[in-house]
Amino acid sequence: MDQLLARQVCFMYYEKDMTQREIADRFNLSKMGISRMLQKAKELKIIRTVISLPFELNEEFQKQIKRNYNLKEVIVVKQPPSKVTDVRALLGRVRAFYMGISSLDDCVVGMGVGKTIGHIVNDLVPMRTKNLHIVQLMGGLADVGEQNPFTIVQETCRKLQAQGTYFTSFALVENERMKDSIYNSSMGYQTRDTWKKCKKALFGVGAIEKGTLLSPKLVSIDELQKIKQLGAIGDILGHCFDKSGNFLDTDFEKRLVSIPIHMLRNIPERIAVAGGESKAQAVQGLLRSGLITVLVTDEVAARKLL
Repeated sequence: MDQLLARQVCFMYYEKDMTQREIADRFNLSKMGISRMLQKAKELKIIRTVISLPFELNEEFQKQIKRNYNLKEVIVVKQPPSKVTDVRALLGRVRAFYMGISSLDDCVVGMGVGKTIGHIVNDLVPMRTKNLHIVQLMGGLADVGEQNPFTIVQETCRKLQAQGTYFTSFALVENERMKDSIYNSSMGYQTRDTWKKCKKALFGVGAIEKGTLLSPKLVSIDELQKIKQLGAIGDILGHCFDKSGNFLDTDFEKRLVSIPIHMLRNIPERIAVAGGESKAQAVQGLLRSGLITVLVTDEVAARKLL
């Protein structure tokens, strides 16, 4: 293929908006010949496609965090200039975008709880999938709304034409014996069996300092204070950890109805979505635990991580 001719053809087609027929007539070639030349030009990198994303990324921060914490993937989104933006809503849109372009066929995906995860689900574009299964990673909260685990799984299934496994239990029960009875019920067996099949897990990060451990209706001020005294700085799916990334064995943990940490670690792709200055310390503690493989965050938190 004449590379000079190929470049002329590409310029006319992409920059001057000429049709393939017009270009073919100009060079006394067939329309099919022009079509093949344009395809070959892509293979030879004469044409390079640049897609404008609906957000900006900080690629340098992504490389540094990925290297420093040995992660599979890092997404660091820039805050839009001169705008007051809800970080959770921003990160939700970003993760929804990537979820929409990733392969979800023949996959079991575990979904967490919280406002950030709720924003992800809200921004998902309805699409057709094949053999996709969504499962709750913890029991339902006392609150009813977009951040409720049941609602999150239900809406995700609707948008992605998936099947769902629902864990119809409170996130926190009265004692360990009651928790064991839930796990040993038919619903518990079904849920745990589905957890074992998960290929991806998606969850937010709570910051204990802000008192964002589950719901105020479930965790008393006194209990939250005891957890803080043990050194807890954050949680995922209700499991509390300290600044070194150690998960804490607390009375609260014994009553928590949520996928156990050892089962969560067995899921190949573990995606944490959290950002903002208030979450930076908690995100860093979680990174030190080695639990997550993918991080979606913003520049504010990323700068503190570095």
